[in-house]
Amino acid sequence: MNKPADSAHSVVDTREQLLRIALNEFARHGIEGVTLSKIRQLSGQGNRSAVHYHFKSKERLVEEVVDFVTGQLDVYCKQAHAEFALGLPEHREWTRLSELIFDPFLRLFASGETGATCIQFLSRLTWQTGEQGQRFLTRFFNPYMAAFAPTLQQMLPHYSETQLRFKIHLAVNTAIHGLADFSMVMHDERLLPLVSQADGPKEMRRLFHDYISAGLKGNATL
Repeated sequence: MNKPADSAHSVVDTREQLLRIALNEFARHGIEGVTLSKIRQLSGQGNRSAVHYHFKSKERLVEEVVDFVTGQLDVYCKQAHAEFALGLPEHREWTRLSELIFDPFLRLFASGETGATCIQFLSRLTWQTGEQGQRFLTRFFNPYMAAFAPTLQQMLPHYSETQLRFKIHLAVNTAIHGLADFSMVMHDERLLPLVSQADGPKEMRRLFHDYISAGLKGNATL
């Protein structure tokens, strides 16, 4: 009596397995560097049509990986929106506002192996897939940043709306690529004292946000 339910559960498990393998491989090798055959082999699926059965095409598989990644990031973006909507005085202070805006990337990266892989995938997507990656960034991040735009414009009046939008795009890309390349930090022996100290993660978070906020603010005095 339980066979249909078990079968449906198996289909879901197989689909999620293929999706996560695709995410890992795309993050490591880029979309163009991974074939559907490779994903199937890594999954251990004997059926050569397994990926096509679940996703129909590579393009559709990429879209679903993007949806998965944005879903993971959106959890933290919605939390940032909700906190900003409270109208707290601290978010009228430049550094704290910048931290709130860009913390979703850091929180996703620090959430675990899947989160870090999502950031690496976003990094690959922005520069290896050309317009596809750029369209994704615009489609996802424009609505996210729209909630903060009026306050940012008030705090940075020396920039036109177009100039500020350009700087925001640069800051988003810097945050994504900086986190994606974070493993480089672990291989620099001179940074080991910072990495290994008790409050190392907290200090690195502060420095990360300081770097992003300084680039976005420019030479303005706030």
